[in-house]
Amino acid sequence: MIKPIFFLLLFFCSFQSYSQKLIYKSNGTISDMENNKISSDGVRALLANNEKLLADYNSGRRKKTIGNIMLYGGLGMVVFDLGIVAFDNAISDGFSTIVSAGIPGSGSGSSGRRAKPSVATYIGLASFAAAIPIKIGFSKKIENVVTEFNNQSTIGYKQYNNQKLDLITNSNGIGLRLTLN
Repeated sequence: MIKPIFFLLLFFCSFQSYSQKLIYKSNGTISDMENNKISSDGVRALLANNEKLLADYNSGRRKKTIGNIMLYGGLGMVVFDLGIVAFDNAISDGFSTIVSAGIPGSGSGSSGRRAKPSVATYIGLASFAAAIPIKIGFSKKIENVVTEFNNQSTIGYKQYNNQKLDLITNSNGIGLRLTLN
């Protein structure tokens, strides 16, 4: 009696493994129902049966990469260029103070010439500003992929056979019917 029950439970567990549900976390992280993080390659393997969802997921990941490059690259350009401007101002003030100290009547010791932010600062700011909508767009795109993947099982859209198990009773006894579509 124990042996048939064991195999029946094993059979039901195999059906449970097909009903994987994904959960979207922030910053493009996807986890399963047990809250285990799934790598991007693992998500691609799950989406391999549906080309549309896979293309949308890859597009979202590409947007994330481009957004990160633009965000951190733009921020780096701004910080680097403003650092150079601050360094030039500090050096030019110190040098002009030393030079003007030996010249009588030179006044305050400032040369009057200040270094200004270059074009790199403005390009960095533009890149930083453009990265924000890109990063928002990738997040929504990946979240839509997860939602559509989870809805596939509820609406019955699958590209593999949909299996169904029914409990059948009649005057002769009780049985199980497995339907493979």
